[in-house]
Amino acid sequence: MNLSLRTSIIFATLLGLLLPSGVNGYISLTRQLDNAQRQINNDHQRIADILVLGMQEPLWNLSPDAGKPLLDSVVSDERIVRITVNDSTLGLFLEANKPERRRGHLHSLTRVVSKQGSNIGTITIELDDGSATTRISSEQRLYLAAVLLQIVLSLGLILLLLESRIIRPLAELSRQAIKLARRELDEAFTWHRSDEIGTLGQNLDTTRRSLSELILTLEQKNLQLETDLLGRRQIELALRTSQDRYQRLVESTRIIPWDANPDEWRFTYVGPQAEALLGYPLAQWYHEGFLSSYLHPDDRHHAYRLFNETSKEGTSEFECRFQSSEGKEIWVLLTASNQCDANNKRTLQGFIIDISARKQAELEMEHYRNHLEEVVEARTRALASANHELKAFSYSLSHDLRIPLRTIEGFSQVLLEDYIGSLDVNARNYLARIRSTIQNMASLIDDLLNLSKLTRIEVRSQAIDISELSAEIIDEFRSLQPQRQVEVHIEEHLQAHADPKLILIALRHLLDNAWKFTEQTEHAKISIGATQVNGQTVFHIQDNGCGFDMAHADKIFSPFQRLHSQSELTGNGIGLAIVQCIIHRHDGRIWTKSQPGSNTFFYFTLPNKAQLNNHLLNEL
Repeated sequence: MNLSLRTSIIFATLLGLLLPSGVNGYISLTRQLDNAQRQINNDHQRIADILVLGMQEPLWNLSPDAGKPLLDSVVSDERIVRITVNDSTLGLFLEANKPERRRGHLHSLTRVVSKQGSNIGTITIELDDGSATTRISSEQRLYLAAVLLQIVLSLGLILLLLESRIIRPLAELSRQAIKLARRELDEAFTWHRSDEIGTLGQNLDTTRRSLSELILTLEQKNLQLETDLLGRRQIELALRTSQDRYQRLVESTRIIPWDANPDEWRFTYVGPQAEALLGYPLAQWYHEGFLSSYLHPDDRHHAYRLFNETSKEGTSEFECRFQSSEGKEIWVLLTASNQCDANNKRTLQGFIIDISARKQAELEMEHYRNHLEEVVEARTRALASANHELKAFSYSLSHDLRIPLRTIEGFSQVLLEDYIGSLDVNARNYLARIRSTIQNMASLIDDLLNLSKLTRIEVRSQAIDISELSAEIIDEFRSLQPQRQVEVHIEEHLQAHADPKLILIALRHLLDNAWKFTEQTEHAKISIGATQVNGQTVFHIQDNGCGFDMAHADKIFSPFQRLHSQSELTGNGIGLAIVQCIIHRHDGRIWTKSQPGSNTFFYFTLPNKAQLNNHLLNEL
């Protein structure tokens, strides 16, 4: 930055006057801003702590209405712009948005909501700091007005002193300096002042005398410089020899250097290796139509890209094919560097590298990849056939097992009817255990057949009432065990679009689990309901039975996996696997939440009619 002496002195003086007050003001305003920011952060953390504690129960029970009063109470703070509550499984749970409150910088804080060691959701709070920054901005304007008044008063006093003590003496110094520039060194410079400028004038006269002596010395040096120029010419000759040696080194490699004139679309230099690459004489490379004539027709667009679309300063590279004199396709990597000289004229420089061997390897790799895809497809067909045979084998095996079971059951029945008097107590006990095992085996075979059928049965969806189906199943359970006192709550008009036979099987298994697992509970309760989450209906079946540890939740839907012993509760562990298969056949989801000795929830989704129509349209 070129400033005059007057401007520099004024600027330095004003800076010295204003710097202390400016630093003090800046520190004060910064401290205020830090205090305001600290208060906002503390309030932000406090609000987040309140919401994390208040949203545990609504998120756990999937009850948005239970968390709405707390959300409305927190949003009454005018600094809060937006609050979102997300369920870890279902996504958006609650939201409050006040975009009109945003006036300054937006602070965002996200906290995780946990219960019983599980992350059940997240809370995000966005807070605006506009009110605090507005007050600080007002104080900044007042401080700026005071600084401007100080500048005006200081500037007047500085100009008055500067003109009389500095500017006029400096003008005289300037006139004498011009004489020095014109080599008028005979006249002495006279100064009668005793201040710093007077001393500078006296030193200027000393400089005049030194220059006079220096000129004489330079004339002698010129003679010596002419001698040095002769030595420099010898150095330049050695440099050109070195450049020629470097050029030979480059041209002896397989990397072909080239230069080109983009305005004329022709090479101005090509390394001699190019002649061996394509078999054309080197002079033929310099013709204007070389690229358009010997580039492969499918790659000629690269020439337009190279000569027309390359930026003024930049590099590019691409792979293309040349046609050799023998008719072969030669793959090369062509690199180009675009440069501009002082007259803004473009020149292109780069290298041509033969990559035919690499391209051949890539073609062989592509052939191998295609062959591999054919092998994978054949293996997939074989796997599908094996799965089909496995299903047929499972079905046949289950039927074939029934014959020996019926034989064993028949002979045991004969023993009970014809020889009961001849058997002692232990024999009768053993015979009863054999018959019980046969019945469990038959039940297991039936369940295996049912599970096998579910993978093949056609799903016929229609409008169904989940509430009505659930009530029929509960009435059946009550008729079988009239002594049980179970409080059952079924939400009315739970509608879905699914196969009624398959859903009836799934509901029977889910409600049978709830009925069995509340058998040891003093005040047994079972409820069936639904919740709307993001436009999707989530059905749930809740019971207050013995529960289970969520660490084993990944096993509960696997066949033959039991979380309780056979002595505690009956069953073969295949019921929930059947439920999961039915729900998945309807493109739905099923999951569970529980804890030992407390409530157990089974959640599942079924597509509504609109979603089912969209799915069918996508398949068509």
